[in-house]
Amino acid sequence: MANDLIRTLDDFEAEYKKGIGTALPHRPAKEANLDNIRRFGDGVGDYNPLWRDEAHAAASRFGVLTAPPPFLYSVTLGVVAGETGAIDRRRVSTQYLPVNYAGAEIDFIRPIWLGDRITAQEQVGETLRKRSRRIGPINFNTGLVTFSNQRKEVVATIKTLMARYENTGHTLEYDRSAKAEGDSGAEPVLEPADPLVWERERRGAETLYFEDVTEGDAIPSLRKGTYSVTELFLFTHGVLGTGRSSRAALAAEGSADLGGGGRFDAEHAQKRRNMPGQFDYGPQRVCWLSQIVTDWMGDDGTLKKLNAAIRHPNVVGDTNTVHGEVTGKSIVNGEHLVELQVRNVNQSGLPTALGTAVVALPSRA
Repeated sequence: MANDLIRTLDDFEAEYKKGIGTALPHRPAKEANLDNIRRFGDGVGDYNPLWRDEAHAAASRFGVLTAPPPFLYSVTLGVVAGETGAIDRRRVSTQYLPVNYAGAEIDFIRPIWLGDRITAQEQVGETLRKRSRRIGPINFNTGLVTFSNQRKEVVATIKTLMARYENTGHTLEYDRSAKAEGDSGAEPVLEPADPLVWERERRGAETLYFEDVTEGDAIPSLRKGTYSVTELFLFTHGVLGTGRSSRAALAAEGSADLGGGGRFDAEHAQKRRNMPGQFDYGPQRVCWLSQIVTDWMGDDGTLKKLNAAIRHPNVVGDTNTVHGEVTGKSIVNGEHLVELQVRNVNQSGLPTALGTAVVALPSRA
């Protein structure tokens, strides 16, 4: 199979296009039991009692624990279709063609109730060629992921965007010192993440009404602290689980440690992923963008949509804060909707992840 490796982006694109529309046989599933829901919260640093505290949830409109909206990522990151389409995955190696998570468009359709078993189905979507000043040509490939419960109800869909490009042979330019776009001029400050999780304030059971929201309002910022190997570990094992790599997989990827998909191996991250060092999963920041919204809207709000774009690396040592503001209000089919813009910003003021969200709020009317 090594002799059959795809080595150029043109060849990859041609092979990928053959599989557009294919539903992949891989159908991961996970039960939204109490342990898995709490483990997910540990992994993303979200200790909202609505999905951790049974007494708090019982007093809410749900009457029982539900999973946080991005719990979907603990079922699957939904990246297989966007990474390799219907191509035999053994034919695509980061030795020649690295891949990065570029973003997601998520529709949250119904709650994930305690005890639900969620299954994911991926379908290969379109591919689009673009060109980057830093990387050169990139293929942006889409995977269409449908999440269903044991009652055959669709709970959510994600359109995942993956960026595939030819290995540059060197680490991409990255300066965390204070020369990035939007530079604040501030020196990096080490800020432990754990205390921030416990000290986080959120709206909770205090209802936020549609009439109380004004376009242009800032929403409370979400401090995520300095990204550490521990934060990478917690997401990897708290959200994705504890699967191990075979000898063949290690050999194919040229790494003795593929923990976190190679993210724990700094040399692998630099040579195979063209990253400055150990780096995060893009969906980890998508979960942060979701959290700032759910903390703000409280127990009575409903997150309907979240569109996220991952623009720059988040590497170990970066200090992150999520910000947001209200950008619009509307009433559609009787629902009172609020639009927000959210973004994760590092210590240099560089927005590394951008998003838009739509929330339904109760109305006094």
